[in-house]
Amino acid sequence: MTDAQLRARVRKLMDLGNLPNERPQLPQAGAGPSRLAPQSDVCLICGEPGPNVTYVWSGGKVANLHAACDALWKLERGWRLALRARR
Repeated sequence: MTDAQLRARVRKLMDLGNLPNERPQLPQAGAGPSRLAPQSDVCLICGEPGPNVTYVWSGGKVANLHAACDALWKLERGWRLALRARR
């Protein structure tokens, strides 16, 4: 996927509520299985194997991401917050 395609995917996941527009309650990074949340073998954003960051929100929502996809999500969240602040 290109950078533009990944950003579009992040926006779509946020619009659908699959990727919240808020900071997660429990970030977890590193190798090895999470004891806090179910692990997925693929990144929620790009669909490629090997996510290395897991986020957990209240209500049990979980996102397993690559660090690079996580960075794009943070950028998109920041832009949305900035747009809201201008309204």
